[in-house]
Amino acid sequence: MDNSEKKILIVEDDNLLAATFEMFIKQLGYSHFGTAKSSFIATELCRDAKPDIVLMDIHLDGNPDGIEATRILGNLYNLPVVYITGDDTIETVRLAVLKNTYGFLAKPLHKSLLERTIEFALAKHKIDYAQG
Repeated sequence: MDNSEKKILIVEDDNLLAATFEMFIKQLGYSHFGTAKSSFIATELCRDAKPDIVLMDIHLDGNPDGIEATRILGNLYNLPVVYITGDDTIETVRLAVLKNTYGFLAKPLHKSLLERTIEFALAKHKIDYAQG
């Protein structure tokens, strides 16, 4: 599967950051599945069609937060999630470790690191679920 076939959902409540992530995704050749400002919108976007991976902010406005949203998306749709957050405290990292967590990137984000993390997460998720 080439990058253009890989659909990425962005879950970020900051408009400027969401636009930056979308620009990076497009520059890297991925397909932008959509952008959600809340976990509720993210879940709704995934109802009929599924992205290949989700980029998730941890501290979203409202409830649930990004960690709970990751749990929901994992339980409902078995989607791999990479966190992109400004909160890189060890406590947050520990809370964020879930079955479908495949990366943790701190803001500000570097495009080359984003690409490596996406590719690693997709490959690891495929291996995890091929083995049952």
